[in-house]
Amino acid sequence: MQYRRLHRAAPAGKINVTPLIDVIMVLIIFYLIVGKLAADRVAPVDLPSSGVGTAEDQTPTLVISVAAAEGGARVVIDGREVSEGELDAVLKARLAEPAAALVHLRADRRLAYGLIAPVIEACRRAGVVSLKLVTERGEP
Repeated sequence: MQYRRLHRAAPAGKINVTPLIDVIMVLIIFYLIVGKLAADRVAPVDLPSSGVGTAEDQTPTLVISVAAAEGGARVVIDGREVSEGELDAVLKARLAEPAAALVHLRADRRLAYGLIAPVIEACRRAGVVSLKLVTERGEP
């Protein structure tokens, strides 16, 4: 007499990778958040306040921070300080399609426009069409 097997046992060589994928996704999200926070600490910027405008719902392609430094300004892109001479090359390398790029400029409120103008000009030379100035919500 033959017995039918109702439940087949899983082969011994199979591994369920679903929990592993879940853990990896959590780690990726964690490192993305920590990386963003670390990049913001490299160049602390005291943003100007504005009572007008809307919150941006699109993710920027590139964020450029211009922080006040002793004797001038520091330009930081992706957590790396960039000199004014390197700015054009770095922008062209980072922006594959500059006309479609959305660039956010975070500039310290204490800086004069003359220190921010070279960054804006470098973006224009790189072909950036959409450059947005980042402010904090509040009274001007």
